[in-house]
Amino acid sequence: MKNKMRDIVKRIKKDFQNFWMAAVAIGIYMILVNVIFRAFCPMVIVTGLPCPGCGMTRSVIYLLTGHVSESIHIHPMGIVVVCLFLYFAWNRYIIGRNPKGMMVIIAIALVALIAFYIWRMYLYFPDRVPYVYKEGNLLERTFPYYKEILHELRIL
Repeated sequence: MKNKMRDIVKRIKKDFQNFWMAAVAIGIYMILVNVIFRAFCPMVIVTGLPCPGCGMTRSVIYLLTGHVSESIHIHPMGIVVVCLFLYFAWNRYIIGRNPKGMMVIIAIALVALIAFYIWRMYLYFPDRVPYVYKEGNLLERTFPYYKEILHELRIL
């Protein structure tokens, strides 16, 4: 048991050593874009339109804090993300092998995410958070008629 725990910690440390710079870069990005744009998602910052993952972070936080119905309400794919993470972590750290079929599972999840996004945009955009238009986005600031074009295309 002691050797197994040592192996688990060793695998976690190895991944941390390999990816700590990426984690720091993501952290810096999150802080900067939230301070500058009051948003995290590049699609929202640039276009003002919600992305397929809008609400995912809140969904995962709700799920991890035991608020399952709120998690499903804000973004049902949050449950899929947590399950994928648990499957990956179990295989990678506890068992010590690469998760089988992970790329296929992720591809299926991405297709489901996009399909769910289209359905939710059709039903709720632009009246329900997180499916709302963000004013002051980069395209709106750069091109004076951007918002009018979105209206003409019946996006807004």
